[in-house]
Amino acid sequence: MARISPKCCSRLFNETPFLESILKNFGFVVGVLLGSSLAFSPVADARMFGVDVCYNAPDSGEPLIRNCIGVEEACRTSNLVGTQPIGCRAVALGGSMSGLSGGNAIVGGRSLVHSDSTYLMAQLIGFTSWQAYQMMIYDEATDQSEYTPYDQNGLQLLSAAEIDSCRGAWGPQMPRSCSIITPLLNGVYKFNDATGGMLLHLHARYSPNGLAPPPVAFPANYFAPSVAAYEPLLNNFRAWVFDERPDACVAGFVVRGGGADRQRTLPCERPDRVLHSPQNFFAAGFTKLAIPFESTLGQLIINQDDRGTVVATDRSLQAYIGPQDANYAKMGMFLHTLGDRYSHHICTDHSYAYRQVSGNYNTNYSQVGCAQGSHFLWHAWEQGTNQSSSNLDPEYQTMRPALEAAYDQLVAYARHQGVVTTRSLNKPAIISSLIEVLQIFDPKQRLDAMVALTENYGLLALPGHGNAARYSIEQWLVLAKMPAPTR
Repeated sequence: MARISPKCCSRLFNETPFLESILKNFGFVVGVLLGSSLAFSPVADARMFGVDVCYNAPDSGEPLIRNCIGVEEACRTSNLVGTQPIGCRAVALGGSMSGLSGGNAIVGGRSLVHSDSTYLMAQLIGFTSWQAYQMMIYDEATDQSEYTPYDQNGLQLLSAAEIDSCRGAWGPQMPRSCSIITPLLNGVYKFNDATGGMLLHLHARYSPNGLAPPPVAFPANYFAPSVAAYEPLLNNFRAWVFDERPDACVAGFVVRGGGADRQRTLPCERPDRVLHSPQNFFAAGFTKLAIPFESTLGQLIINQDDRGTVVATDRSLQAYIGPQDANYAKMGMFLHTLGDRYSHHICTDHSYAYRQVSGNYNTNYSQVGCAQGSHFLWHAWEQGTNQSSSNLDPEYQTMRPALEAAYDQLVAYARHQGVVTTRSLNKPAIISSLIEVLQIFDPKQRLDAMVALTENYGLLALPGHGNAARYSIEQWLVLAKMPAPTR
């Protein structure tokens, strides 16, 4: 599979039909941008709680740690009036699109929601540091197709050459230090529409009759019976994670269509079926630039290259990622797509897919709820933004319900795995302590506060962070309780 390497967000950027469409139309979009009201569809960025702590190259002359999208504090509120929303959307959109085109200095980054918050909550609940770390890195890698670790100062822990060597020798005999990264996961990558990876980040609801499903109140419990029937992707993926079915399906679609009642019993939809997801750069009132995204249905593909195809089954995933544990890897991927459902709810609450007479599927994405300029700005209203109701209307306060849902699923998975859960945990206090950190505007202060919170709870910090920075990677893995290799 061909790959290119822009400076934005991930060292590896898989070349997919999704990305080709974005880059091909990038110049046109920017040209029209200046004369528009900045109402774009979501195709340029399928991120949720996108990497908020980003890094610059050490020789760039810029601070190493920065906000990934440079939206200033004045724009980080829903209390915008007059022409302020237009200007703020322009800043958010321009910063995000410059990343896609390689026009900024970012060389890596991570989301403190997907990564650090998952790591902290999992340890508090009772998972070992190593189990929590695996969930964290696969949670993060679901966005970027890989996980590359950085230390608290924004320096990469393994060089590019070391990472390439690790991936070339991946398996039980590789150096233990390789275990702090992931192998490539191009199938679940947010810009891969062909495999259905895009859908993990921007999953429309399911309509059994081709009409818009009934409205869902935010925040919703997407596993509640009255809601789950319209949320096959989440319920199908969860069923795989909790060993209720042997695999996960693209879009969660099983044969003969699928509400939640069929997620445990029916096989994945036939691989000769496709899901059409046409999306427009421009919202209503502008010339449409429809991009015919299309996903092949069947079992979800985790990775695909000249060595073969890895699908979302325990056996296939374990054979690919060992010595890491497929149980925690799939849980991490599930936590990511669950969080994305909350972050993108304004778009996906009003978007739906349905089965056609032909047996293929089509999707109706909301042009208003998925407007691109607003979409980018709404992400800036997550990490680095005051989450009080005086600053943000409730529908934009997505971090708290996403963290609460992740916490609940972590508790359920601990019980499923036989992990002894910690007693007397105060869930509201834990979530509030995370929100207090995540809303800090300055990225270096936000990262430092997250490390301090982790250590204040008596937990092992990430490699290269806090007191753990004194240890080598191999020493950290021992402290994290990574199992010794079997001979």
